[in-house]
Amino acid sequence: MEHLPCPIDGRRPEVPFFAARKVYRPEDFFRLPKEHGYADFHNLLEDGLERTMQKGDANHFLQTWLFFSLLAQVLSQEIDYRDFLQNSNNTLHTRKLNAMLQNWAIKESTAVEEGMSREQRERYLRASMALVDARRFVSKHCSYQRLDRNHHPLEDRDLWKKDNPVHQALDAKMTLSLAILGETLQQARPDMMPHLEGHFRFWRDPRVEEKRWGCSKYCREQMKTNGYDELEICRIEAMMPSVSIVYYCSSMASRTQRSGKGPLHMNPCRDGCETHHIGDDEIIKAIEEGKTPLVTWGSSGLEWKAYDLKRDHDIQFGVLSHAWEEEILDCGKDARPGHNRRMYECQLITLQETFDKMVQNRRDSLSFKNTPFWVDALCLPRESGPKGKAINQMRDIYAKAAVVLVWQRELLQTNKLAESDSIETNMRIRTSNWASRLWTMQEAVLGGIDCLHVAFQNRNTIGINELRSARDRARRDPNDPYHHIWEAGYPFSKSTWALRRSNEFRVHRTWLAVQFREVLEPQDEALILGSVLGVDVVKIQKIGQRNEPPKQIAAKRMVKLLDLLDSTPGLGIPSGIIFLPTGKLSNAISETKGYGWAPATWLTKQLHDYPLFRPAQQSASIGKWGLLVQFPGLILHWPKDPVASSKFWISVHQCMHKWFKIVADTGGVDWETFWANEVCTQDETFIILSTSNPRDKWEIGLLVQSKGVLSQGEVRWVKTLCRVWIRLEANPDIIARMVQGVRERGNGMLFGERLGDQQRWCIDGGEE
Repeated sequence: MEHLPCPIDGRRPEVPFFAARKVYRPEDFFRLPKEHGYADFHNLLEDGLERTMQKGDANHFLQTWLFFSLLAQVLSQEIDYRDFLQNSNNTLHTRKLNAMLQNWAIKESTAVEEGMSREQRERYLRASMALVDARRFVSKHCSYQRLDRNHHPLEDRDLWKKDNPVHQALDAKMTLSLAILGETLQQARPDMMPHLEGHFRFWRDPRVEEKRWGCSKYCREQMKTNGYDELEICRIEAMMPSVSIVYYCSSMASRTQRSGKGPLHMNPCRDGCETHHIGDDEIIKAIEEGKTPLVTWGSSGLEWKAYDLKRDHDIQFGVLSHAWEEEILDCGKDARPGHNRRMYECQLITLQETFDKMVQNRRDSLSFKNTPFWVDALCLPRESGPKGKAINQMRDIYAKAAVVLVWQRELLQTNKLAESDSIETNMRIRTSNWASRLWTMQEAVLGGIDCLHVAFQNRNTIGINELRSARDRARRDPNDPYHHIWEAGYPFSKSTWALRRSNEFRVHRTWLAVQFREVLEPQDEALILGSVLGVDVVKIQKIGQRNEPPKQIAAKRMVKLLDLLDSTPGLGIPSGIIFLPTGKLSNAISETKGYGWAPATWLTKQLHDYPLFRPAQQSASIGKWGLLVQFPGLILHWPKDPVASSKFWISVHQCMHKWFKIVADTGGVDWETFWANEVCTQDETFIILSTSNPRDKWEIGLLVQSKGVLSQGEVRWVKTLCRVWIRLEANPDIIARMVQGVRERGNGMLFGERLGDQQRWCIDGGEE
């Protein structure tokens, strides 16, 4: 994989050369399977390799088909195996791939200048078909399961999507190379959409194509070797938009190995470094008056002053952002026990000098000294009431700060890398403890983009804008070493960037942005979400008693957050909340009764982009009997005999030509037990669809059971049974088998009658 940069802190794997040594032609991609005994192309994609195939033959076939033949088909040119063979050790290399891709882009762009010819349209179509088929095979048969859909840790041998020993025995480096090549080709394809204007009913915009090529066995093994646990592997695979980027960072040590805990002294620091603090009473008084305390360090030691940030527009100040869990600022405990709200002198000196330097650069004034700054360890009160007001103030603090400086333990002990390696720097930030904490979400969303900086050793810093510039350079320049992984240059997730740019779909984007963040105290989650979403945090903070269990406080606060969303213009409760994973609020306490449709936490570590605001711009509403939503659906007609598997097909048209493939997510409950206890009753059952026309991409739905009707029959009141995944079945052989089964069994029919887009539902909240 020489067309990609070398993995961080690692080396490139040597991919064995298994393929036939010949010149490959474009037509080989669709012909080769038949030559190897796979007469039915659809069945090959659906079922994978024959179980009796020898390991060597399997590696040979897949590299021949999904590397060389795919490359020839997509580039529409002959490919000589010698351009990719490292003779010295019989391995595969990609040193010439970049030049091939650039020549291909120039050729296609030149050819289209006078209009897209019939031949060019055919090339584009066949390349699209080949990429779709290759991606489907690799992600289905050469990949591990996505961990966000698997709530029960399994051994590696059980993580394959199909229990096929041939797939499990495939060379992990070879299958990695297939996924990386596919992603590279998909990304490098010349943009032909401007030349297809008026023909969009046939052509699919590449921007909406599925781009994930699975989860690499090789990358998983690398991460496990480097100390990653299952949760961290899941986080990395979810954060990184491609196998190529996961590969790039999979050789790094885990977060646990890269950072420790305990106070971090700054150079120069003398023995017996003193600690300093501000009295809580003065801080609380200032906050109660609506003012924000800011501190300075000078010849007189630690001083502070209260500012009204809503009025004092000229004040230039800094903010320190850090992850409490790293204990960088830890210099002792108080009686709670908790942080004693003191800071080491060396840290205060370093912050003062850094903020002075950075604000002077912004002001272009060398005479400006003692820039005031805000640090939560000194300026955030511990008492519940004032703390809520202080958290509300944090929105203004981050938004109006001249500099928001990130302290992350590993980076503070690391020299700043060269500008040419800014994307590597960004990956170290993205995979750090700081980037994984929920509290730091506020800085990421609310801080000014030209104000965010990350600190390194010797008071060096890098700005988020510098990281963005490096990303944009890599994207534009095909000769940039990071060109094929330019998306690794996003300082934050795409959903976080979207939150910064627009208030539209704010709840949806917040859900996506926080998935793989963590919070030490569960009762803090609703506070932070409320701060990011812009609701009054004081109303959430005051809920809960000192000796009350944290999880109980968290549940009560989550209900309050939902009520605030429901009553706040521009926010609202998204209808798609009903499709979110299990782990709902229970009826165990009075405050949460009737909220059984709501997630108990937003930190569910999900990769899937759930359609929270579908239909577009439509919010749900809280009713007496549950949550009121509007979605299309299906009335299910089950066969007389039990459905044998959690995977089944239903016909949705009288002519039996249209079928949906359904996979039920029973949350780990055995299907036979689930069927007997939940489905096999006299009550009518439905599937609530998140979209009226599922296609070749999996969509989420909800299997529900009738509890009656409301509003004179206009609203169907239902109880949730489980979530289901739905897609249109496109394999004609499977459809033929389904139709034949209907003809032969008669009373074994399973079909669904459609309910329109305007169908209203009341999702039972569990309160009788």
